[in-house]
Amino acid sequence: MKPQLTLLFFILAHVIFAQLKISGTIINEKGEPVAGASVILSPNEEDKTLVYSITKSDGKFSLEIKETVYDMYEVKVRAMNYAFTSELVNESTSDFNFTLQEKAIELKEVNIKQPAIRKKGDTIAYDVTNFKDIQDRTIADVIKKMPGIEIESSGRILYQGEPINKYYIEGMDLLGGKYALANENLSADAVDKVQILENHQPIKMLDSLVVSSKAALNIKLKNKITYSGKAEIGLGVSPVLYQANVTPMLFTKKQQMIGSYQANNRGEDVTKQLAILSFEDLINNSERFSNEGWLGISGVQTPNFNEKRWLNNSVQLGSWNHLYKLDKELDLRFNLSYTNDYQKRMGESSTQYFLPTGNIVLNEQKRNHIQTEDFVAKATLLRNSSDNFLQNELEFKGTWNRRHGYLKREDELIDQVLQKPNQELANNFKIIKKVGKQLVNFRSLFSYKDYQEELAITPGVFTEFINNNQSYQHAYQRVNFNKFNTNNFIEFTKGIKAFSMHSKLGFSYINQTMESRLYANQIMAGENFSNDVNWSKFNYYWENRFEYKKGNFRTTLAVPIEMNHLKLQTISKKDQLNRLFVNPNLFLSYKISNFWELRASNAFKQSLGSLGSLHENYMLYNYNSIQQRDGKLNERDSWNSSIIAEYKNAIKARFVNFGYNYSWTENTLLNNYLYNADASTILQVVEKKE
Repeated sequence: MKPQLTLLFFILAHVIFAQLKISGTIINEKGEPVAGASVILSPNEEDKTLVYSITKSDGKFSLEIKETVYDMYEVKVRAMNYAFTSELVNESTSDFNFTLQEKAIELKEVNIKQPAIRKKGDTIAYDVTNFKDIQDRTIADVIKKMPGIEIESSGRILYQGEPINKYYIEGMDLLGGKYALANENLSADAVDKVQILENHQPIKMLDSLVVSSKAALNIKLKNKITYSGKAEIGLGVSPVLYQANVTPMLFTKKQQMIGSYQANNRGEDVTKQLAILSFEDLINNSERFSNEGWLGISGVQTPNFNEKRWLNNSVQLGSWNHLYKLDKELDLRFNLSYTNDYQKRMGESSTQYFLPTGNIVLNEQKRNHIQTEDFVAKATLLRNSSDNFLQNELEFKGTWNRRHGYLKREDELIDQVLQKPNQELANNFKIIKKVGKQLVNFRSLFSYKDYQEELAITPGVFTEFINNNQSYQHAYQRVNFNKFNTNNFIEFTKGIKAFSMHSKLGFSYINQTMESRLYANQIMAGENFSNDVNWSKFNYYWENRFEYKKGNFRTTLAVPIEMNHLKLQTISKKDQLNRLFVNPNLFLSYKISNFWELRASNAFKQSLGSLGSLHENYMLYNYNSIQQRDGKLNERDSWNSSIIAEYKNAIKARFVNFGYNYSWTENTLLNNYLYNADASTILQVVEKKE
């Protein structure tokens, strides 16, 4: 009995404590050890790892399991650039060597596609490849397809229905607001991404202190050094048509350049490419240069459809724009442009006037020749860093415009010639410095304008009114206008946690003179047709602006206070006027969620009329309108309120905005029109009665 129990115990012990241990070496066909090979032990019929080993520099491995529960096991060997191999083993196996065969491993191709739109903070990046089609040639063709962005017929870019305040190429402002020149000529193949910079503050020092609700657009190029542009020349016959566009471009880290020569007579108005479009530059330009004008010829109404179908033109455009980076934060920019545009316009019109004294019908046939010649030269020095801002802009503008109109009314032929030479010079200096814990902003603007208008009409018009009811051959109206303008202020800005406070103190001075004379057959008409107006305004102002920004909420309250001292001298009188204006405005913005934002604004403004409304004697504005504007200054009160809701989902490419706007305006002067039997009008300005 005793030997049987001993044998049974030995058999049980062997079953419970049976082990599997395998060791060996991995070599290649040359007999060299293979390092980094993985050796895995798995059950023969299951894809399960029981134990593994990684070979070292000597190619050796060792696998061990303490309990064997399977009949057969599989040893699998894998190594980079070698073919997979395996062998079956059991409990009796102890040493095992593998010889691996070399084999190139083919990796499966994996395509990683960038998302079409990506949002990070206040930056939305549109991947150009996802929006570009084979027929798209310029970046403007691609931008038109991007959700949330719109390009108007003028070339102006809107984001969420609002005009952008800056257009950058690789973060540089080469064109100073005249970005259509780049947008319409930069090859789409050269652009990697189009970025929208929401709530963009162009002045880096004010980035966290002055709230901006406007967006900027930045073009990201594919290469660090980019040569791009257009070169097109076309010629057609019967009738002879031509088109030329040579627009080279260079973009590097140290400089940017866009030059352009364009010409055509096929109905394309390329002068639009030199228009100021960005919001900030448009405001700055309106301060430097004014747009006075009195005289005109009878115009031809333009159709609402594509101008290429009706515009009869011959236009030439030349432009040179160069930006140099003098150092990391200092730019020197030159912008030169010249345009010469000749257009022919023809049309007919029929106008019916319903008057208490009876109806008047005016039928006109018109043929106008319009010559526009413009030259602009501008030099800008700009330092824009987080601790220093300096900008000086010197600009000259010259225009030499001429219009010749032929008009047939009933059986009467009328010839009209208008010439409008104009020269303007302006300098705008601005500097922002940090003094202690606050910012000090100083700005000084000077501008001068010399402008003339000359209108000749054959035969003479308003015979009864101008020449004592005697017919005459020529009516000749001349206007000379000069304007000097300066605006200077100092502003203090200080931030306290979520608040920022701005206090501005400054003065402005405008002096304008206007002289007009009306001649009948080269003989000056009576005193009632002569004007000599000198108008000056001295204005000093104090503006306090408070801004609060915390989380998703932003608000700005501004309370400008203006004291206006005006002097007016005409042929017959001298007047003075003093007015105190308070023009408060409030802006609110709240980001409801990642996709929804709500904005509201309210503004009240009091203002005074311009010199254009001040000439106590008559002036011949065109062949059928003579106007007398009493030497009283119009005073205007206006109110504007708006609320806008925006939805922006960059992931799903959905952008929606809608809003409501309310405004009213009240003037102290009214226009009184007197109509003659031939539909000619005499305008008189009268004071509004309470």
